Amino acid sequence: MSSVTFLVENHVKKIFWVLAGSRMKNRDLLSLPFSSSPSILVLRPDRLGDFILSIPALMELEKRAGPGARLTIVAGERNADIARFFFPKAQVLVFRKSIVGRFFLFARLWSGRYDVTLDFHSYPFSTTSALMALLSGSPCRIGFLDSGGYKELSKKVFNLVVPPPGENLPEKEKSFLLVKKLFPRASSSGKSFPVPALPRDVQSRVESFTQPMKLGRKDRVVGLHPTLQKEDNRWSQERYVELINQLRRNPNVKIVLVHGKGEGSELERFKGALGDLQGVFVLPANDILFILGVVQGFDLFACGDSGLAHLAALVTRVLAIFGPSDPRRWGPLETTMGKPKIFRKKDWLCDSVTSLEVAKEIQKTLKRAKG
Repeated sequence: MSSVTFLVENHVKKIFWVLAGSRMKNRDLLSLPFSSSPSILVLRPDRLGDFILSIPALMELEKRAGPGARLTIVAGERNADIARFFFPKAQVLVFRKSIVGRFFLFARLWSGRYDVTLDFHSYPFSTTSALMALLSGSPCRIGFLDSGGYKELSKKVFNLVVPPPGENLPEKEKSFLLVKKLFPRASSSGKSFPVPALPRDVQSRVESFTQPMKLGRKDRVVGLHPTLQKEDNRWSQERYVELINQLRRNPNVKIVLVHGKGEGSELERFKGALGDLQGVFVLPANDILFILGVVQGFDLFACGDSGLAHLAALVTRVLAIFGPSDPRRWGPLETTMGKPKIFRKKDWLCDSVTSLEVAKEIQKTLKRAKG
């Protein structure tokens, strides 16, 4: 972000803070009309992994609110398709990083009517999502109390404040704390995570991709994500090349390379480093539902700490290599597919995990799957 853009954005924020303050109405939680059709606004305008970790809480919120509730979700650009996929009855508004995109979203929130707002992006305190909570005009605003310099401001923004969560509390449980402020009987127990059926056109694209792989009964499919751009979260491409060379010793292992949005150049670099692509298949597209559909056919997905790791954990076994991020808080969800296997070394460096360690774990997992 340039210095000019930063200054302009700061001035715009200050103006909106003043305007938003005029809509700071409060109401007792007990007076909300939950017996009829409440209008609920959910703010989760951040990364793909964060959104997925909040899906169980959002599902419980939708269930507790009842069939007459009107749910609106503010999601990031990369999360919008997943939000619509899991919550087809909700209205999904997209948070875009451009100033123009933000202006139109803020205008939509200003003109809407919401009985209650839940800010899932409120800890650590975010001025952007707090601003959206105020702009909504909602008389009941639920968010976390900030434990630092924004403590007093968070008290003003969220009139239904939730105490700061524990530092290592899983993001899934953190999300449920907000829902329980609204519905105290909301339950976060269980690993059931129903994934809706994919649209027919997506299913057709998945079949077109997998058919040329000519998978036999003995074949096993391993997905890899070697193109993650965030340096401190990624296992190096050299490690992935080593892993692929080890896995290809088994002729029944087929390897699929998955890449996310904005990772096209990293994919080309990796293909150049790998050289021989025999037995390796590359996903031709990176839209999120297509990736989800292909991953459903994997026996295992090995990757770094990324949004795609969280996505894959919904439908297959995941082996994730973590760096500085704490997997106790940010690890993929444990679902009916099992608990993700996490590799993390004491120095918090991804590349301290060797390809041999990962290859051995993959072989063990594939043997169990076969059995």
